[in-house]
Amino acid sequence: SVYGNHDYNRDPCACADDYLECAQVNTDPNNRDFFYMPELSYFVDRPDLGIEVVALDMNYYTWVNYTCPWTPCEDKCRSNLKERMDAAFDLFYNRTATSTAENLVIFSHYPTDYFLGFPDFLDELRKNETHRIQYFGGHRHNVDQRSVTSIAPNTAWLSGGGGGWGCEAWYGDEQGFIVGEIGEDGVVTTYPIIVDFDLCCKRP
Repeated sequence: SVYGNHDYNRDPCACADDYLECAQVNTDPNNRDFFYMPELSYFVDRPDLGIEVVALDMNYYTWVNYTCPWTPCEDKCRSNLKERMDAAFDLFYNRTATSTAENLVIFSHYPTDYFLGFPDFLDELRKNETHRIQYFGGHRHNVDQRSVTSIAPNTAWLSGGGGGWGCEAWYGDEQGFIVGEIGEDGVVTTYPIIVDFDLCCKRP
């Protein structure tokens, strides 16, 4: 798991100097009462599966002006989120450079189209000489690939359908989730499972 903009609004994490004060941080992978999130940005290597998962807290340059004003410590929130997103970029570039995994599964709260101002980041996501990359971002409440910035030959998904703030039909009507399967050849295949929009959302 990673923090998104709404997570920060009433969480002590926005104002905290120590990430262990953050309400959603859970360092115990065996504690299934909570999502596993040992730090705000982190990686998990699974050599038995041929993948490494990289989680990034990317809430500053993307959405800070719509996040920190809703917290009790706007100035501190801004400095915290900047420090955390800069650290997330550092982690990302470190893992793409040094990971030996065939597959990198990378996610943050935000889809790739939120990073048009960071062309080096998008270019790194497109590289496939060393790793195959699957990128997942949410924020918008839909499941699709048409609305995100392409990182071909790698794969990017908008994975925000099936919960959250609302079901805005103008984003699309694909509510559901994404399945990832690791084949015997080590290749990761992803595809959506879409539910009937009218079963979980009211149309305007």
